Amino acid sequence: MKQSNIIALIGMTGCGKTSVGKMLAKRLGADFVDLDEEIVSRCGAVKDIFAEKGEAGFREIECEVLRDVLSSHNGRLTILSTGGGAPTYPPSRALIRSSAYSIWLRHGVDTIPKDSPILTRPPVNGSIENYKKLLGARYPIYRSTADMTVYNVYPQRTAAVLTRKIQSFKHLTLTNKANKKEKHPC
Repeated sequence: MKQSNIIALIGMTGCGKTSVGKMLAKRLGADFVDLDEEIVSRCGAVKDIFAEKGEAGFREIECEVLRDVLSSHNGRLTILSTGGGAPTYPPSRALIRSSAYSIWLRHGVDTIPKDSPILTRPPVNGSIENYKKLLGARYPIYRSTADMTVYNVYPQRTAAVLTRKIQSFKHLTLTNKANKKEKHPC
C-alpha cells in the first residue's frame, strides 16, 4: 500500500468529494483542503479562469496550486478534495499518484437532476449529455489514478466506511490540528 498522509479524493464534479472530504477530516481530526477553493482564493472564480484562459490554462493553474499544496504539506493527515478534472492533466495526475493515496468517489449519473447547478460548472457547461461524455472520457483516467474506488450514494455512510478504512492504514498518525494557508502561485 502507498504510504502517504495525504488522502486525495478524485471523481467527477458533484460526486461528493467536498462533502465526504469535510466529514472525513472531521471524523479523523485531519486537515481538509479543497483544491477548487484554493484556486478561487488565489486566482479567482473557476468559471472566470476558464473563460479567460480556457481549459488548458485552468489546468496549468490547477496543477501549480496542487503542487504548492503538496509541497507545503506538513506531514499531518490531510484530506484533499481535488477538482474533477485534475487527474486528466498528466502533470497533476503524476503529482496525485506520487504524493497521495487516491480514492475515486463514483456516483450514478442518473441521480443528478436535469436542473442541477453541477451541470453548469465548466467544462460540463449545461447538460447531462455533456456530463456523460465527460465521464466517459475520464473514466479510464480515474480508474488508473485511483488506489481505491468507492461508490458514493449516501455521503455520511461513505464517510463512515472510509473513516474505518483509513484508520486501518498502519502508517498514518491520526492526530492533527490547524490548517495552514499556502502562498499565492498566480
